[in-house]
Amino acid sequence: MTQGISIGILLDSGKESISNYREEFHFQLNGEDETGAAYNGSQDYLIEVDKTADSQHEIETIQSPSRYLSGIHEYAKADGFFYIVRDEYQGGRICEKRELPADTSHYADFSVIRTILTITPGELLEKNMRVNGVLADVYEIKDISLLTVRELNKVSGKVWIAQEPAYFLKAEGEIEGVVEFENRYYKGNGTFTYEMKDFDQVEVQLPALCAYPPEEMIPLPPNATEIRNEPPRIHFSSPDSADQVQIYYLNELASQGWEILEVPPNEFEKVVQARITTQQDIEILLEIKIHSMVDYSKVNIHWQAQ
Repeated sequence: MTQGISIGILLDSGKESISNYREEFHFQLNGEDETGAAYNGSQDYLIEVDKTADSQHEIETIQSPSRYLSGIHEYAKADGFFYIVRDEYQGGRICEKRELPADTSHYADFSVIRTILTITPGELLEKNMRVNGVLADVYEIKDISLLTVRELNKVSGKVWIAQEPAYFLKAEGEIEGVVEFENRYYKGNGTFTYEMKDFDQVEVQLPALCAYPPEEMIPLPPNATEIRNEPPRIHFSSPDSADQVQIYYLNELASQGWEILEVPPNEFEKVVQARITTQQDIEILLEIKIHSMVDYSKVNIHWQAQ
């Protein structure tokens, strides 16, 4: 920029020394496909970073014609573990916890899809603007590279570039062009906003579903054996009869504040269903199936968290 050369600059360029911040992005597209049918798509993401604690939290919400992209995705990194909150194929959401390997050099810095790839600043519009406590200069956006945009016919907007070090602090604008999803093309208009803020004010928290695993709320009989915890399922055996295990769960769940649901009688197994909403606003639905064996019971628990 100091040499007057217009180049596309990567979104994360220059941020190596920024250790604690919150980053927000919104992108909205509206248009029509090849048949003239209307469509709309959007992406919102929130990224919270605290490099000093080596922790990170990311949430993205995507709506698009692509069945592979659409949905809510949440990720976190803390204390040497990586967490993914995802939809379970039978309903509800679960948190997967994985230990980070010692060598993470081949891992991407961020898990969310970064729709903005590069921004090319154009004419200088204003100097020495303070945004979110950071001194910045404002440029027009000469060009922008966006994921899935195959033909950019028009772009307008402004980008705020921090002075020392130089990095993208804020951007807003409009585009017109053609986007591609699953080998289909859509013409339309879009708007976008991007902003870094809350410097040195971010305390990264794990997603509630990871910090308060639903399976930890589900009681197990003291004499349970062969326990297998495979979220969202728990399996175990008990020397008690099916009737005794059922009575245990009816009493124990009720005493812990669960709402016991009515279940039609089943001649093949004992069933207990219950639900509860936790202090973290997680709604948990619980189904316990108890099978009578020769001299013991087998218990299968399935939970769904929303």
